[in-house]
Amino acid sequence: MAGRGGRGRGRGKNISFNVESLGFGRGEALPTPILQPPPTYPVPQFKCLPLVTSEEQDYLITLKHDLRMAMQDSPYYIKPQQKKCDIERYSDKYHVSKHDKWQPDWQRLPLELQQKKKKLIKKTQVVKKQQTVDISEKLKVLEEKEVRGDEEVEVEEEEEEKKPEEGEELEEYDESDLEEETDYNLTYFDNGENDEEDDDLDEGPIY
Repeated sequence: MAGRGGRGRGRGKNISFNVESLGFGRGEALPTPILQPPPTYPVPQFKCLPLVTSEEQDYLITLKHDLRMAMQDSPYYIKPQQKKCDIERYSDKYHVSKHDKWQPDWQRLPLELQQKKKKLIKKTQVVKKQQTVDISEKLKVLEEKEVRGDEEVEVEEEEEEKKPEEGEELEEYDESDLEEETDYNLTYFDNGENDEEDDDLDEGPIY
């Protein structure tokens, strides 16, 4: 018990930091807590340097302003993309952009960059000359072909009538000749009697 009591002795006497650094000395009462939010714009400790106003400074400011406006109005100024509305306004049709149109001086640029109009090449169609044909000669040739065609048709019909008659005679002749040489007239039936006789002769006498 004595050991435990000895451990708690001396607490709070040996302070590890200097109290005077906080703004009050030893034995003095601590400041009361502030229950209000801090000011939004606290008073700066260091004041800004006063502006130097002169004709030269004013001239430089106006030049800077003019340069900025000229760059924004130039055609090279890239604006952020704006989302288009689903419904277009009627006034947007007559809205003129403030950007100046760029008109290049082609004398200072090479010929390769100059815009050239493409020439359309038309395909030339070869026109065939119409041959002069005598109608009278053409009619004569057609009449001759018709006459020859009728004669050829008659000859073919006669040949077709003759062919089936000759074919029937040949078929009758062939059938009569083939019937004599067919396998139906030959006898291949064997009842096996000859085989038994040969076996008996080999075995010996019959009792």
